[in-house]
Amino acid sequence: MQTKRFNHKKRRGPAPEGMKTCFVTKETRPRAEMLRFVSAPGRVICFDVANKLPGHGFWLTADRGILEQAITKRLFYKAAKGTVVIPPDLAEQVEQALRQRCLNLLGLCRKAGLLVFGYEAVKKAVGQGMAVVAFEAADASEREQSKIYRPEDALPIYTVFKREELGQIAGLGEAVHVALTGGRLSEEAAAAAKKLSLMTGSGEMKG
Repeated sequence: MQTKRFNHKKRRGPAPEGMKTCFVTKETRPRAEMLRFVSAPGRVICFDVANKLPGHGFWLTADRGILEQAITKRLFYKAAKGTVVIPPDLAEQVEQALRQRCLNLLGLCRKAGLLVFGYEAVKKAVGQGMAVVAFEAADASEREQSKIYRPEDALPIYTVFKREELGQIAGLGEAVHVALTGGRLSEEAAAAAKKLSLMTGSGEMKG
């Protein structure tokens, strides 16, 4: 993997509201595209998956390559203003935490009546403008994945979970198409899915 190089001498003012500055690239991005880390007790670097842990947080672009650079070059030391303990599997911890958070939120969305599944139900929700985000199985065929996508829809569609994972959320053996209708939980699930997609590079954002 080619290492990206960034100029760390740039100095910027505070980021606009709702935006955060990456401590590696120094670029300012929406919070939805950023990962928050804190220095936990023992000066251990901890990923704050829900952005709620106490303490001063430092933000990183949701990109595995940038995270690995922060780890190998010990840029967390500079962000935390001192020596810290960086778990050797931090990148894997981040991906797993994002994956589990998104799956948990999808489960809560189902209980709240915000989740629809199956081709016909999802197609209807998308066509009526009720869906705010959709998921298609990563191991589905290209034909299956293209069924609900329309260029005119500004709908994010993620392929970050397999049939079995989506099926477990829907209470089925397998599922190819899942969509969420509006609501706070849906927004949180969509945010987690976006970060997971950016981190893994495996879930295409079609919308």
